[in-house]
Amino acid sequence: MFTRLSYKDFFRSSQQLLAIEPRLPQENYPEHTHDFNELVLVTKGSGRHILNGYPHELHQGMVLYINADDHHLYENVDNLHLTNILLKPKNDFKFIHNVDAILQDLAPNQSQYKMVKHQVLSNINQQIALLQQDPLNALQQESSFLQILNLVQQNQYCVNVNQDSRGGRDENLYQLLRYLSFNFKQEINWQQLSQDFQLPLRSLQRMVKEKLGITPQQYVNKLRLSYAYYQLKFSEKAIIDIALESGYSDSSYFASCFKHEFGFCPRELR
Repeated sequence: MFTRLSYKDFFRSSQQLLAIEPRLPQENYPEHTHDFNELVLVTKGSGRHILNGYPHELHQGMVLYINADDHHLYENVDNLHLTNILLKPKNDFKFIHNVDAILQDLAPNQSQYKMVKHQVLSNINQQIALLQQDPLNALQQESSFLQILNLVQQNQYCVNVNQDSRGGRDENLYQLLRYLSFNFKQEINWQQLSQDFQLPLRSLQRMVKEKLGITPQQYVNKLRLSYAYYQLKFSEKAIIDIALESGYSDSSYFASCFKHEFGFCPRELR
């Protein structure tokens, strides 16, 4: 049974539309659900987020929308800083309308989490500061919230390997990470990806290490093992088939990697 958090513990009054809950840092927190929705911005550090049974590594710049009926937890956190914008399930906005589609687009789809450009985080934080100034000023609250959604929507990283014109190296790096989140089960040719994303191989390896604290291959392994975790927990597939589907041709090596990542053997999740 999950702990259920109530909006009454975070909102000052029934008239308040939004509430800001910074977690500086976010500690390990057990699986829970709540009667409100939340928009989560990762501003620093890293950690594992398990949403509806699917684990994923969080890193700076990730943005995710969590619905009230979702259940999730945080573990293996390392100086993880979050800013949570809480919304009641029925957001009675007075001045802005039809934002649900934008918010649902930010909901994670298993391995695919949205990321925003590093340089836009400061602009988002400015709007979050305005949200905190006067929680009962509906016009200011809704205006700042709309600005945040606009900044996120306009500054997401998309996956397009065949794109001819690219931005700077930071943007190319984020595009690469998004590409990997969609294609981690495939055999990865790092030399080819360094050409596709216009990042010299050494630079690619260094930048991923600086950004995530792990090597590119370790990042891919985490994505593969997260996928395997979910399949083991929620499917009836054989372990050897899950290993192959996740990108591991050797089931013994898969089991070893899985235990190193999660602390228990694959069969213990069954």
